[in-house]
Amino acid sequence: MKKENDLIYDLIFSENEHFLIDISDYIDDIYTYEEFIDKMKRILKKSKVKILKSETLMSSKTVVWELKVKK
Repeated sequence: MKKENDLIYDLIFSENEHFLIDISDYIDDIYTYEEFIDKMKRILKKSKVKILKSETLMSSKTVVWELKVKK
């Protein structure tokens, strides 16, 4: 399992503006993906990172969060 703090750091400080995040890498129960996404959105808002696009792509085994940001 990947560390949530590493994801937060990448979202805020990396040069990338487009992300495809496999949420199952960060949480055990993929059915709580909405809570995870809401938490990340709050953190980004506090960090003054603007979300331009946010979509979730769901399958039976995972949830992928497509995210485009402006820093």
